[in-house]
Amino acid sequence: MAADARADHGTKKRKTGEAAPAQGPKSAKKHRVTQPQPSSSLVEPHEAVLAQLAPHYDALPVSVISSTPIGKRTAYVTRHLLATADKPRVALLYARTTDVCKLITVVEQCKRVLGEEGKSWYQYNQLFTSQSEAKKRDVIEETVLERNSQDSHGDGDGDGFETMGSRFERAVAPRPPTHVCKSMRVFLAVGPVPELKAKDDITLQSSDETKP
Repeated sequence: MAADARADHGTKKRKTGEAAPAQGPKSAKKHRVTQPQPSSSLVEPHEAVLAQLAPHYDALPVSVISSTPIGKRTAYVTRHLLATADKPRVALLYARTTDVCKLITVVEQCKRVLGEEGKSWYQYNQLFTSQSEAKKRDVIEETVLERNSQDSHGDGDGDGFETMGSRFERAVAPRPPTHVCKSMRVFLAVGPVPELKAKDDITLQSSDETKP
């Protein structure tokens, strides 16, 4: 009987050991990380001009942020511009105000690659209003003003109610001006884009300008 019990115990151990590897794939699935999607708020200010170009051009919107690898963005843009397509291709590069220097670096690298491939390049520069940055700044300043107001009235009886005077002051006081944050976007193409050149607020640079 003792031998039978030991045999049964050994069989249970083997069954347990054989069943363990089956849990491997389940644990692997738990560690799968979903790639983050680009924020739609970054491209929102450019949707109107992209819609204007869409009927005649294959326009590619490209964001440049602080974590953007310059080499990868350069390859991404130049691959789009150098590919053969039914429509002329345009790349729209844009960035927040704090990342404009990096944007310019990517543009310069793209122009160098296009030149090495024997292509002309046309660069159209335009300032645009960054609504997301303006809203963020307004929220921060309003929060600071509210805290300062609470601190200035904190020496009273502490009942948590505003005095009639402070309510009246807030009602008649002019609202602070809305901040407008400007940033830069660059349209890059291997051929002229008359629709962009016709805009008064766009400046043009071209490799053809330096040719004799």
